[in-house]
Amino acid sequence: MGSDGDKKKKCIIAGSVSGLLVIMVVSVAVVTSKNSPNENEIRQNTKAVKAVCAPTDYKETCVKSLMDASPKSTEPLELIKLSFNVTIKSINEALKKASEDVKARADKDPQEKSSFELCEKVMIDAIDDLRRCVDHGFSVNQIEGYVEDLRVWLSGSIAFQQTCMDSFQEIKSNLIHDMHKIFRTSKELSSNSLAMVTDLSTILPNSNITGNFSILLIKSESMNRNCES
Repeated sequence: MGSDGDKKKKCIIAGSVSGLLVIMVVSVAVVTSKNSPNENEIRQNTKAVKAVCAPTDYKETCVKSLMDASPKSTEPLELIKLSFNVTIKSINEALKKASEDVKARADKDPQEKSSFELCEKVMIDAIDDLRRCVDHGFSVNQIEGYVEDLRVWLSGSIAFQQTCMDSFQEIKSNLIHDMHKIFRTSKELSSNSLAMVTDLSTILPNSNITGNFSILLIKSESMNRNCES
């Protein structure tokens, strides 16, 4: 009898444990399902991202950076705003890497040290210009009123980054190659953001944003080509 009772207890315990495991597995599956975007969401996000990245020169960088940022909206203006934030993050990360990989070598030479310090300053200025873009409202009605300001700030951000590269180029420093490599992505993202804003009339065909802003875009492209040469 005692043996039968023990067996029953073991069966009850085993059944309870199995039941709990099933509940836990189901719960994890439900939570994962809720937190993970389904295939349709991913497809819609990818389509929207490719649309805003269409006018950019660095499309692969554009699409990858926005998709990696897990966009919460497929609205073009929200994706452009996300592009600004992604660019800010990229410059900050590049500044940190430059400080870790280049600063110690730059400090050994007075001219290179001065160039590196200038880079730190102008890159912060570049971030400030990008933050001005982010801080403004992003409805269609709002953006029509200051779209030219966005272009000015984005062009300024690109110019600041170019100044950083020029400072090393002028003293013929070998560190220029490291700096180009470190800041390549942030420069591409900045150019992409300007291209998006420049082509807003195409991205937002139903808005009243019009005009030919190709000159600013050409300047942006020229800056990036000079920076990479």
